[in-house]
Amino acid sequence: MQTLLSQLLRDSDENTLWIADENSKSLLDARLSLPGVLLSNRWDIAQAAVAQGICAHFCDFDLTIAGQKYSRIVYPVSKEKAAVHHVINHAPDVLGSEGELVLLGNKSSGIKTYAQKTAARFGCVKHLQKRGNDYLSVSKIDSEASGAALDDSDYTQLRQLDALDGLYSKPGLFGWNKVDIGSALLAGYFESHLPEGNCRAVDLGCGYGYLSARLAGDATANRKLHIEATDNNAAALLACEKNFVTRGIAGRVIAGDAGSEIDSNSADLLVCNPPFHQGFSVEGDLTDRFLTQAARILHKGGTALFVVNEFIPLGRKAQGLFQQVELLNKEKGFCIYRLVK
Repeated sequence: MQTLLSQLLRDSDENTLWIADENSKSLLDARLSLPGVLLSNRWDIAQAAVAQGICAHFCDFDLTIAGQKYSRIVYPVSKEKAAVHHVINHAPDVLGSEGELVLLGNKSSGIKTYAQKTAARFGCVKHLQKRGNDYLSVSKIDSEASGAALDDSDYTQLRQLDALDGLYSKPGLFGWNKVDIGSALLAGYFESHLPEGNCRAVDLGCGYGYLSARLAGDATANRKLHIEATDNNAAALLACEKNFVTRGIAGRVIAGDAGSEIDSNSADLLVCNPPFHQGFSVEGDLTDRFLTQAARILHKGGTALFVVNEFIPLGRKAQGLFQQVELLNKEKGFCIYRLVK
């Protein structure tokens, strides 16, 4: 799909909007030039685009953020259906007369179904082309014959969920409406590892803020916490910020790539449930990146608590970065580690 996407973008003009997902990183690394606008819900993608002079916006799929109309939107479909439906629903809001939405994806991405749904929404004929192993859907808007909006699970709305112990979350996050088993196991070790007195903690890859909320819940009069929560995903940051405010959690929520914007040697405690995949494909060795950043962020003697799938050799990877590596538990397919810098 990278070849097809690259061709489309090279043929674009200043009125093109590229909605860039994690699979677009390689094109930015290859210094692809884009005369139009890039929008991404990933902080690292937006930063990479800005660094090479592209007009880029980091947001949770807010198509109106640039305040302009487009002749074409190019969108490799996201993994989450609600996000794709949201884009299809709101593309007409920012497309000019005869504007078109171009969707890309392979067979397993649901591209054929999305092409049909876009045609119904736009009031046009379905137009789907097969290009090698990939598919290209081009839909031109017809405002006179547009159809009903698709079910996007109220994509933009944060909602409080009983299943999350009353925390707020939203579509756009992996596992947005449930508590991750690994995170729940990890949180069980917070009370016994929280230091007395003032503690600066970091929630690395915070998601909607479950681990931060559990940390804050274990704080007492003798344990005063300041938590810095960070994530690469715009939806995660919105939800986590809401939970910090409603729970009165002392700290801040920061956009960054695997903790890139957290100060070095600044934390007493770091907690992390690192993702081992992004979107459709594995993106390098994320575990190594999270471990390296954790070692940079902690001060000497600081503790990191990690939970990972049991097939990830975190214990071996942590050697050389930490002076102590201890496996605390292996349960339900997860391993919990205590690492001391």
